[in-house]
Amino acid sequence: MIRTEGLRRFVRFLRQLLLGIAIFAVAVLAFGYLFFTRRVNTQETWRDAVRELHASVLHYGEVPMWEAHVYQRHPTNYFRGANGVLAVTRDRLLYVGIEPKNQLTSEDAPSAILTSEFVNDTLLKLTLGRMYLFTARGVHLSRDGQMEEYAAMRGHEAELDSLVAYVGRSHTRQRSEAAAERILHEQITRLIRRPLIYKIQRGDALLTIATRFGTTPELLRKWNHLSGDKIRVHDTLLVKPEGDVP
Repeated sequence: MIRTEGLRRFVRFLRQLLLGIAIFAVAVLAFGYLFFTRRVNTQETWRDAVRELHASVLHYGEVPMWEAHVYQRHPTNYFRGANGVLAVTRDRLLYVGIEPKNQLTSEDAPSAILTSEFVNDTLLKLTLGRMYLFTARGVHLSRDGQMEEYAAMRGHEAELDSLVAYVGRSHTRQRSEAAAERILHEQITRLIRRPLIYKIQRGDALLTIATRFGTTPELLRKWNHLSGDKIRVHDTLLVKPEGDVP
């Protein structure tokens, strides 16, 4: 009986503890939302981000193929999501965000500009899904240990989907080009490694033939089992054996 009563007290204490933690978490979220969140003009911040992207971030001649309205929240600064633009070029995937000021910052103080970039190659992984407590559709990016998450602004989910689809197509093209290059390299390698036979013409000498094919008379004599420099018109000479590159 005493053991059962102790178990009941422990269960009741555990329930109260979990309830207290839940109430505390809700209070923290409400406090942060009321006192730390600053409402911003999303269209204005997006225009500022696009202006910063084209004026300072893009390289000379670099052109965005797709752009998407997105925002980003960090765990340490969750209540002040940075609105901005996610853009993909041929070589890079770029993010430029404008972080809103908190309630303690003067209205005249400049906003912080956040930037990040990923190399746009087949090592870049993009995964669409729900994020930020499942409140928004977004994309998770990762490459060589670098990871970021961006959520689409409401009403702009199709932009993010199109950007991710473009990156997927570009990676498919890169893989196809790499495969074609490997095949071409293998074909060239096989061609280079093939033996090369030369038909002797009138006026040829062993030295001139060796010079023409980047070898020496000594090697020509060795490859063709010649005892001297005498050669005859219309005979053939092995000027490059299989596997050797002059």
